[in-house]
This record gives sequence, structure tokens and C-alpha cells, in this order.
Amino acid sequence: MEELGLGVAFIAGVLSFFSPCVVPLIPGYMAYISGTSLKQLQSGSKELQTRVFTNAVMFTLGFAAVFITLGMVIAGAFGQIGPEAQIWLARIGGVIIIAFGLNATGLLEIPLFDRTLRLNVQGFKPGHLRSASLGAAFGVGWTPCFGPILTSILILAGTSGSVYLGGALLTSYSVGLAVPFLLTGALTDRVFGFINSHQSAFKYFNIVAGVLLIGLGIVVFTNRFAVLLALTYDLFGLVII
Repeated sequence: MEELGLGVAFIAGVLSFFSPCVVPLIPGYMAYISGTSLKQLQSGSKELQTRVFTNAVMFTLGFAAVFITLGMVIAGAFGQIGPEAQIWLARIGGVIIIAFGLNATGLLEIPLFDRTLRLNVQGFKPGHLRSASLGAAFGVGWTPCFGPILTSILILAGTSGSVYLGGALLTSYSVGLAVPFLLTGALTDRVFGFINSHQSAFKYFNIVAGVLLIGLGIVVFTNRFAVLLALTYDLFGLVII
């Protein structure tokens, strides 16, 4: 069950990066955290590329710290309730996750996720501290597109009944979101070209994420993680990790 949950969380993190209101902003994020311009980023300078990558690392550590802390706090809080309450928590959480999945596919509108909380970090000079602060601000503010995905993983952490597993789920989610960020930081000019030429395709990632959330919501509601894991093993002879 833990391995399947971690796999789902990782995939959810990757899909969050490619949501249509996140990935088009990535060039701007990279330019801002490295204290340079988009034109300079595309110059291919090795020294500048190193600076971009190290700041991208700090940025991802910033949002990972926020997500992991949230996961552990929520898992710890809900882990104190009794078994019967845990069942109802799973059912309520499953319904909410299904609603988020419908929102991601465009079949249901949830106004809450049309808003973004922004933190002001203008006072920091360009550097690693500002990059980490921006990452934390990114984590706290979420964004309209991946807010439902992140919230669903947080609900999954809450229903896990374990602070350790809650932290592990959000660590896996953070890694899934961080990997594309770090690849962008390492291969800036190539990734920017890919983003610019494939922007129209990114809307389909939301649909994929929505279907994933609907399936996850059904599994959480019915408490069938163990059954799904066994079925996966029987069909493919492997465990999703």
C-alpha cells in the first residue's frame, strides 16, 4: 500500500509541473531566481547555467520543505482519531478527491482553485536565500491548476494514519515536482524551446491528472489500496514504486 501511494504521489508531482498554469511560467521563474533575463538564459553560458541550476535546487528545497511539513502535520493530526472516524475520514476524503479530479478535467468548477496566495519576497537580493524563499512562497501559494492535485495528496497523507507515511507521500510528491524543475535548471535553453513549441499540449496533462485523481478518490473512498496493489502485482508481476 505504501509503495503504491508513493508511486501515485510521484506521478502527481510530475503532472503538477506540466499543468497549463505552471509550465508556461517556468522560464520566468528561472530568470527571476537567477537574477537574469530570459534572453541571457538562452545564451548557453556555462557559468550562468550553473547559477541557474543551483538556484533551481534551492527553489525546489523551499517548496519541498513546505509540502513535507504540511503532510506530516496533517497526518499527525488525523492519526490521533479512532478507527471508526478514520473510515469516515477516508470516505469524505475520497469524495473530495473525486471532486478535485472532476475539477481538473473541467467537468466541475471549484472557485477556490481560481485563486492564488502570494507571498512578497521582493526584499531579498538574487541568490540562494531568495530562491529558497520563492520556493516556499510557491509551496504556500500553490497555484489554481495543481492545487487540487496537491490537496488530494495531502488528504491521502491525512488518511494514512502515520506521520512517517504522510511525510513520505509528500516527499515523493515533491520529488516528482522537483525533477522537471531541476532538468529545466540544467538544460534551460533546450527546455525553453520545448515549452514554447508544445504549450497547446499541456492542457491534456490536466485531464490525465483529473482521471488519476478520480481513480485515487475511488480507491481512498472504498479503502482498496491493498486490493489495487495486489491486482497490479498479479497483472504485471511488479510493484509500483
